Amino acid sequence: MRKLVHLAVLAVTIASLTFGRAQAVQTLRLNESLGPGSAEETALLQFKEDVEESSHGELKIALFFQDQLGNPQSSLENLMTGSLDLYSGALEYYEPLAREEFSCISLAYFLPDFATLQKYLASPTFMQARDKILQRGVRFLEMDAERGPYRVIVSTKPILSVADVPGLKLRMYPNDVAVHSWQNLGAVTLQVPFGQTYLGLREGVVQAVTVPLSVVRSVKFTEVAKYITAIKEYPQVWPISISEVTWKKLTPDQQKLMMDAAADASKTYTAATQEHAINDINAMMRENQAVFIQLDTAQFRKKMEPFYQQLTKDGTMSQSVYDAVQQILPH
Repeated sequence: MRKLVHLAVLAVTIASLTFGRAQAVQTLRLNESLGPGSAEETALLQFKEDVEESSHGELKIALFFQDQLGNPQSSLENLMTGSLDLYSGALEYYEPLAREEFSCISLAYFLPDFATLQKYLASPTFMQARDKILQRGVRFLEMDAERGPYRVIVSTKPILSVADVPGLKLRMYPNDVAVHSWQNLGAVTLQVPFGQTYLGLREGVVQAVTVPLSVVRSVKFTEVAKYITAIKEYPQVWPISISEVTWKKLTPDQQKLMMDAAADASKTYTAATQEHAINDINAMMRENQAVFIQLDTAQFRKKMEPFYQQLTKDGTMSQSVYDAVQQILPH
């Protein structure tokens, strides 16, 4: 009889542990603008695998591509409230949360290369931005992935010099500094959802779109706009962020494995981006008769220089941010 009691107690204990473990499983939802075939997909699949393996199945990552869970603006809002767990997208999308420190991130030709951008992101000035964003409920897991590897403009007509920009109907994302930069160069900027840009190019609503090179082939832009010009307007990073609401639900070990997985995804993303760049160009030239154009970007920076000064005068960019960048610029 005593043996039967012990067996019953053991069975209840095992069932309780099993039920508790099942209850402990958390599924975290991650939203991403791009989709199949992109470097983002490659990196996020690696992130998902690392998190799920390292957590022994206690954490699951549900990936949603092509803005299935909302555009960048709504994604940030949902991160702040905790209704979205994770988000991956260009750093510029976070500009509404810390406008002063972000005023130079997407300013055309102001930060000349990725190394300079990384120095700015590690500066005391930008650390203030990270603090502001964290106070709004969004935490960066990593910020080391180079997005791109550089930016291009895909257009229905060739862009051979800065003289071809005035009057150009250009699709822009919702970032004031980037919009004003291209308006300064003479473009007519239109805010079109990224998922509708292909149709916009095909129907002539817009004539061009600026994107990282790595994006172009996966979204098939060269089917409707065959000119690709390497404008290299500003360097970019591709961060992964997490809702602070979600972060606080994780154990310290889970928090660490999330950061480690994000760091590994960052390396995977950068490698995939570099590897695919030349292959993508060749494929688009072969499949869509795309024309790849290299130009001297010094002409763009020259036209932008008075604009930089104007931004500090009208308060769009603070003097402290301007000075912080000047101190780290290569000489």
